[in-house]
Amino acid sequence: MKIPESISIGGVEFKITIRDLNGDFGEMKFDRREIRIAPDLDDDDFLTTLRHEMLHAALTVAGHSYAEKYDEEPIVRALENIFFPAWDKLTEELYG
Repeated sequence: MKIPESISIGGVEFKITIRDLNGDFGEMKFDRREIRIAPDLDDDDFLTTLRHEMLHAALTVAGHSYAEKYDEEPIVRALENIFFPAWDKLTEELYG
């Protein structure tokens, strides 16, 4: 799989790097404008991890830090576990 060097999210460029994350699959470092992905993931895990970290980046770019109280991880997990499977099923039904 070809791994992009960077991706633009809401007009903010994030570098994509592969590095050991001590057991984590990925992380997003907004202050560094970087998405980090663990090196030993198969293609499916790589893509779902990249999507997960992109969601974190998108929420941060969108301004979640202005909220008085905000817990981001449950929102990202909900999108991953509820929304995206439904979206994937719909697109598969529509486009085969």
